[in-house]
Amino acid sequence: MAKQAELEKLTGLASRFGAFVIEQHPFALADALDAFEAATGGRDVRDEAAIEALRPALHRELTRRLQTRAIPEGLPDTTPRTSASARMELAYGELLDACDGFLRRAAIEASLTREERLEILRGMVLTRATDNRLKALFLGGEIRCGAATIQGKGFRSLGQEAIYGAAMRLRRGPKYRGDGRAKASTDTGPNGLAGRSSWHGDVIGPMIRDLGITLAMRPEPATVRMVMNSQIAKAGPPTDGKDFGYGDLDWGILLPASPLTIATLTLAGMAMAFWREGSQRVVVSLIGEGGSSLGEWHEAINLCAARRLPAIFCIQNNQTALSTPVKDQSAVRTFAEKAVGYGVPGLTIDGTDPEAIAGAFGWAAERARAGLGPTLIELVAMRLCGHAHHDDMLYVGRDPQTSWDIPPLGDQGYANRELYEYWAARDPIRLYAARLTADGILGPGDLDRFKAGAEAIVEAEARAIIDAPWPDPAQAGVGVFANEKPRVHVEVLDPAIRLTAEHPELAENNDSAISARSAVGRGQVEAAPAFDSKGRTFLDAVMLGVGDALRADPRVFVYGEDVGGNYGNAFLLLRPLLEEFGDRIINSPIAEGAVLGVCVGAALAGQRPIGEIQFNDFVATGFNQLVNNAAKNRYRWGGEVPMVVRMPWGGLRHAGPYHSQNTEAWFFRTAGLKIVVPSTPHDARALMASAVGDPDPVLYYEHIALYRDPRIKQKLSVDAPAPIPLGKAALRRAGDDLAIISYGAFVHVGLRVAEALAKDGIEASVLDLRSLVPLDRGALLRAARHCHKVLILQEDSRTGGIGESLAAVIQEEAFEWLDAPVRIVGALDTPVPYSPPLEEFYLPSEAQIARAARLLVEY
Repeated sequence: MAKQAELEKLTGLASRFGAFVIEQHPFALADALDAFEAATGGRDVRDEAAIEALRPALHRELTRRLQTRAIPEGLPDTTPRTSASARMELAYGELLDACDGFLRRAAIEASLTREERLEILRGMVLTRATDNRLKALFLGGEIRCGAATIQGKGFRSLGQEAIYGAAMRLRRGPKYRGDGRAKASTDTGPNGLAGRSSWHGDVIGPMIRDLGITLAMRPEPATVRMVMNSQIAKAGPPTDGKDFGYGDLDWGILLPASPLTIATLTLAGMAMAFWREGSQRVVVSLIGEGGSSLGEWHEAINLCAARRLPAIFCIQNNQTALSTPVKDQSAVRTFAEKAVGYGVPGLTIDGTDPEAIAGAFGWAAERARAGLGPTLIELVAMRLCGHAHHDDMLYVGRDPQTSWDIPPLGDQGYANRELYEYWAARDPIRLYAARLTADGILGPGDLDRFKAGAEAIVEAEARAIIDAPWPDPAQAGVGVFANEKPRVHVEVLDPAIRLTAEHPELAENNDSAISARSAVGRGQVEAAPAFDSKGRTFLDAVMLGVGDALRADPRVFVYGEDVGGNYGNAFLLLRPLLEEFGDRIINSPIAEGAVLGVCVGAALAGQRPIGEIQFNDFVATGFNQLVNNAAKNRYRWGGEVPMVVRMPWGGLRHAGPYHSQNTEAWFFRTAGLKIVVPSTPHDARALMASAVGDPDPVLYYEHIALYRDPRIKQKLSVDAPAPIPLGKAALRRAGDDLAIISYGAFVHVGLRVAEALAKDGIEASVLDLRSLVPLDRGALLRAARHCHKVLILQEDSRTGGIGESLAAVIQEEAFEWLDAPVRIVGALDTPVPYSPPLEEFYLPSEAQIARAARLLVEY
């Protein structure tokens, strides 16, 4: 081993190597340093080629030393089925990989050219200049909307500008945009946002401290303007005023969301898409140490690790999450130590050193492209400003004036003084400028010229934002779904609306129920295959629909719990497809948020995922990913999310409160989600085709009680059927005396009740909504206007169910035609009980429904 005196004199790469080994594998320090000295011959290795040449030599020398370490015989297994020798070999492999990774990162740092190093400094300067102007816009009263002064909601990254270096070895810039031409900032799509192009570079997911890496992905004035407009919300990118936060997926920048880990799981889904494509593209997920406490962050890194997806996870350890100190977030010594729990490498890096950051992210990207999976990188650098603009006065103790310097901490600030003063002395711009000066790269006056140039760019873009128009107010109703009319406020009592909106044929003689009945007519029962005991089950039909989609489009894949392998889903529904499509029916971890987030990200990346929630009840743990992510991307920034979520649902099976719920009402009021509820095998297959082909997220509810119900079997063709348009109801039975309206399994209950009523001379029509969003309002109102009496059946609890919304539509828009109150029959307002007698009492019986129907007819 190297002598003690020599160890005390370690300098350069050797000293950095020793510190790294102590951090990662402290008990291997002696062997590691001995091997390092033998491999280098005591030389201080500095340039890229020399460091690369050192890698095999160090590996060889360290392996030789480790092989001399004897393992005592007779030791029991360290864990079941893992011998002591196997465990030690694994540990040796981890040490060798870690040491090689250190050298590769050092080589990447050494490879940074003069131009790249100057770009990093310019980017850090532009980051601070932009932050300063954002704060000035917040304080200055320059923006007015009418009589009101608009400050906007904004955040800064003071002290964390070195994150710019993370992008240096990513695939970024114009050459990864379609034909390689950079679009002008004036190129816009139909909603005023940047027109879509084919981005084929890497994708980052910045949070509020990651302005630097955002600018690095597109270091142009247009990015500065986009960032400023994210605070002020004028017309144009990034969101046309619909949200704050900056991003542009046409340049590989995913727009973040306030529920922090929306982006994390979305990026995991994009990594899944890149993995399926074999494109060697990489995603970079960034989050603060506080955000890493969220369960969805765990789900994301865990699923990426399990599949070795091409992802980099970065934790920006700001030293405080808003006001919560690190010790209240986690008991770990470093956040990088969490990596071992996911089976991935973890690094803790000085977050003020842009070259160390460039080396770490460059190495992690290489690993990801090589199929080795994710890396967890922790950057430690305290934020030297408040959580947001308004928080500066509390954090620092006063509202500091914008400056190139770090403001001193006031007596009243809640920031930790010891930490603040330590990190203020490590101002990354000042330190890196001094480093480049020492290396002869930065000359006298260069830094001041960089600052002046950045300020000029920022001021020009700020003036453009100040002068820009506000969004057209009508844009508030645009962009929920693709290809729909703008949404507007409607006054249904306005005669011009009431007489023409849904049914222009009723514009004349609308005061006469007889005229209405004559105009609407009896209606045509939709042609459909007859129920046939020799036909296919509902379960078969769903399977066939999924198979049709997989066969028709290679972008389609299935993702969910227990769907793949040798199993094929909890109901064995997918098992017949495994032999043909086993590589595209992919098991997820047991994590509903992960299933849904992956579907969103994969869809944004151009795939057509079919996610499966094993029982729709379990979707509660993935609620955020549906209502705040899938539903809002198109509206917020024009992101297209063509995904299907299969949701086995419903009672009638004695399965209890967590395998029987009706969750469709949870999502009915969430703008941006479509909901289909087939009731027959034919419709199940045809609606699957429509759902998979739709450009928006579709929740596909398949009633478990119908899966193997022999009463509703239908003969289905070998070939895929014509899709049934979403938003088109089906009249299953014609009648004049009463309209029974339902969906799912209770359509068949309604049909049986109607047949019983017919024996007493009461002819009821039965309308199968089939699609809840979009809703066939025309069919709904035609049924009400034709029959004048409406009975709505739902399996769900009465309060807050879909039926109440349907009744509201009918009473508002068809009141003149009604001869009785709209009647809603649903289950009790309780959880779904397990015991058969309890569930039978909970659900409305056919006898109860029939009595309600008779009373309604007699009303």
